[in-house]
Parts: sequence; structure tokens; C-alpha cells
Amino acid sequence: MTHYDFNFRASCFCLDEWVREVHVSVSNDSIKSVLFTDNNLPPQELAPEQWHTIDALFELSKTCIEEAHQYEIKYDDTYGNPSEISIDWNLQTADDEVVFFIKNVKKN
Repeated sequence: MTHYDFNFRASCFCLDEWVREVHVSVSNDSIKSVLFTDNNLPPQELAPEQWHTIDALFELSKTCIEEAHQYEIKYDDTYGNPSEISIDWNLQTADDEVVFFIKNVKKN
């Protein structure tokens, strides 16, 4: 897919903007807009390119398979994209765990 939308949120010890759910619009494999789903406003601290495209999430999945101490990846039944990525990068590091949630993927 090169033109699509999806909702994204993270669960981690990160910026508030990263853990609030956003609606991401992608065109030609580039993020065109990111808006919070609760108020339809753009983030103020993070730029659109600081979120992930579906291709970037596949790359992240590959990296966590190769490098993470522990991981779990769930895939969407419709398009096959990651729908949840749970990563613990290092057993010895506190608070490096992250979970990404991807839902409502729609082709444009």
C-alpha cells in the first residue's frame, strides 16, 4: 500500500504525544498528516515524520526479531500489516519496553 490511513498509539515511558492515539495519513509512502483522534489537532512537539508508516513498522518488526530480548507481533487479518508490536529491547534495561498499536487501516 502506498496511499492509506490508520490509527496509531504507543504504550511506553515516552512523551504524551507519542502515547495519545493519532490518525496517520500516508501518501506515496510518506506521512502527510498526523492528527490526534480525540480532538483532530496536530501534535505540537513531534513532527509527522516521527511516526511510522506501515513499511517502517514492518522494518521495526524485522529489527525487533533480530535484536530484541523479547517481542510479540500480531498481524492484521485483512491487510497483513502489524497490528500490535510489543518489544523489550534489553532484559537489563528498565523502561525500554514499548507496545505499538495499529488499527483501522484503510486504503485510499
